[in-house]
Amino acid sequence: MLLAEDAKTDAGGIVLKADCILLRDNIEKIKEQGISGLYIIHKEVRKEYKPLRGKTAVVVDDSLYIRHMLAKVLYYMGVFVCGDAETGELGLGLANKFKPDLLIMDIHLPGMNGIETIKKIKAKLPGTKFLAISSDKNKQTIVDSIRAGAGDFMVKPLKWDQLESRIANLLLN
Repeated sequence: MLLAEDAKTDAGGIVLKADCILLRDNIEKIKEQGISGLYIIHKEVRKEYKPLRGKTAVVVDDSLYIRHMLAKVLYYMGVFVCGDAETGELGLGLANKFKPDLLIMDIHLPGMNGIETIKKIKAKLPGTKFLAISSDKNKQTIVDSIRAGAGDFMVKPLKWDQLESRIANLLLN
């Protein structure tokens, strides 16, 4: 059972599974954690065929906001996000554990950078596809990312409307 104190994020909010049931006791525990409002957002998901359904992903970025937004976009695409990490070392561990189809990797991370992480994961999991992301527009960074094994590179701020087609291109081709 998920407890409110386990779900509280660094940003002060809570993240619960979409199919979670909140009992009165759980709501009281959430209030005890200093959260006074709960907003439920429902997005109608069309029942159409999703070619990416069944694919898995790991998201590695030092920004909590980017990790959550990418997870949300991937969810709506039908991709299951089995884990997210804020460092290359943690991302490497998740990749070894879950063996995802896709790894979205920030290039500039604390500790081991994204390029080194991509190389290490690519050596162990050659079938994994990589989307490198960074706010660094330096051509050498892009070239180094592609040489390390990234199939695509996107510059931050991410253009969310382009993300689905680029991920589909990576996973389906």
